[in-house]
Amino acid sequence: MSLDSVISAAAALQRLDGVAGILLFKGNHTIHRQMPFAEARAEELRARLEEMLAGYRQVRRRMRQIYLEFDGGVLLILAHEEITLVFFLTARADPDLAASAGSVLLSDHAAALAAASSEAKPPSTGIEELIVTSSRALTQITDKAEPVVNQWSSVRKAVEGILGKVMGRGQASNLIDRTLEASQTQDPYRLPPGEVKKLAVSVIEHVPNTAKRRQLLTELDASLAELQL
Repeated sequence: MSLDSVISAAAALQRLDGVAGILLFKGNHTIHRQMPFAEARAEELRARLEEMLAGYRQVRRRMRQIYLEFDGGVLLILAHEEITLVFFLTARADPDLAASAGSVLLSDHAAALAAASSEAKPPSTGIEELIVTSSRALTQITDKAEPVVNQWSSVRKAVEGILGKVMGRGQASNLIDRTLEASQTQDPYRLPPGEVKKLAVSVIEHVPNTAKRRQLLTELDASLAELQL
């Protein structure tokens, strides 16, 4: 049974306000992945979550919904049998709305998901291309989907680490939040890569000491280069 409609529905979930990433998998088989970080990290996340959920299944304690809150965002995990749907949410998101939409997807496509293999699929030139990463592929899935999310989570972490050399972690976090508010950026996860870089630079430019500011900007350039920004 084709999973095209499932992939399209999963991609469309990213239209929800504050949804920065979507991951849909069955066992070792990633059905759809659109996360704001590298494929290797997304695959590691899938493996960790599957390991955790498999442990609960083995002791007959089936988890249906898990809410994990971190400094950089929230992971909302919906599980049904072997199927797992993961939302990566920003502060703008409505978790209840995301959970409701995700539950509808799992219910509407239950038959196709039940028939899907739980084993990893080898790369091919077919529909697997739509499962991977590019914004072009996402628009091929659904022309209503919003642009692919950026690496703001990784950029923010890098900026906090750099600022940590001249101020406390709480001060660094507050400075980033104030800069976001001053720039009237509604959702940094939706900014183009160039704007993400400008935003990171504008945060560092608040450091008053000229010599330190130049040093931190140099370190920022190196960090952004590693992130390919």
